[in-house]
Amino acid sequence: MAQPLRPDLITYSKAVEVETLDANTGTYRANISDAYLIVSVPNGGYVAATILQAASLFMAPKSQPHTLTAHWEFLTRSTVGSVIITLQIIKPGRQLTTLHATLYQNDLLPSAPWVTSTSRKCITAYLTMTSLPLAGLSLTTFALSNPPPPAPDFSLLPSDTDPNWTNHPFLSTHLNRVASLQNLHFYAPRPSAPHQPRTIPDMWIRLSTPNSPFTTVHLPYVIDSLPFSVEALRPAAGQDGPFGHDELFWYPTVVMNLEVKRPLEESHKVEWLFLRMKTREIMNGRFDLEVVVMDKEGALVAVGTQVGLVLGMERNLKGRGKM
Repeated sequence: MAQPLRPDLITYSKAVEVETLDANTGTYRANISDAYLIVSVPNGGYVAATILQAASLFMAPKSQPHTLTAHWEFLTRSTVGSVIITLQIIKPGRQLTTLHATLYQNDLLPSAPWVTSTSRKCITAYLTMTSLPLAGLSLTTFALSNPPPPAPDFSLLPSDTDPNWTNHPFLSTHLNRVASLQNLHFYAPRPSAPHQPRTIPDMWIRLSTPNSPFTTVHLPYVIDSLPFSVEALRPAAGQDGPFGHDELFWYPTVVMNLEVKRPLEESHKVEWLFLRMKTREIMNGRFDLEVVVMDKEGALVAVGTQVGLVLGMERNLKGRGKM
């Protein structure tokens, strides 16, 4: 059965709200919510999404409110609480504008200059901003190399009665440990359904909060929700495997990239997204991850890639330091 809705769950739009401090200098403030913690550390994709939100506000007067591409470097872990985001135009353009962004925490000021010499740079980023609906040549060249199981009857997923898709087994066991994952419902192919190799998971997802459609600012969180290609190799209790069935890992993101093909606007009411994840190799505690995001109609929404680490969960609980 689907997980019950937490009474304290806040909407994602509330969690990524950004306050304009100085539009002329591209300075914004956000508050990182504890509803998106991975044990003790906020989900990196969620924190990165506040930068997208600030960039959209910053570029709206220039009629380039949409992120085309984003590249984030996660310099150190963030914490729950206030952050300052600064944006700088690196290359202006009539069609594309490149921004440099920095997200700061610790020793923040209540007024300009907002940050101090001892404030921590948690994330730096480069973003390409544009207006995605601009007319241009469009050609359909993408198709999944192997089709997933038949699309579910979405009305049956909450009751876990669809013949091909079911609640993800990892989440059924560990959901209460990870607050960030409680904001999404994940549905994986049933063992009896035809599907990809275990290291190439397919997933249908929706938001836990009712009547909250996906928007573009959700995408960093979506592609960084969890590297299921690692979890797909988790052995069952009593079985041999590459690690213990009850061994818990933390997956801090080192770098992450996003390319948006189609903007997700709240007015379009996109309730469901399909994810296909692929990891080429997990080596010495490092992994690559590619996430393809599609809508119910099979249209390509976005492509995300990242490099991450596989660390013991005790590293998550030690406090700030080197990853």
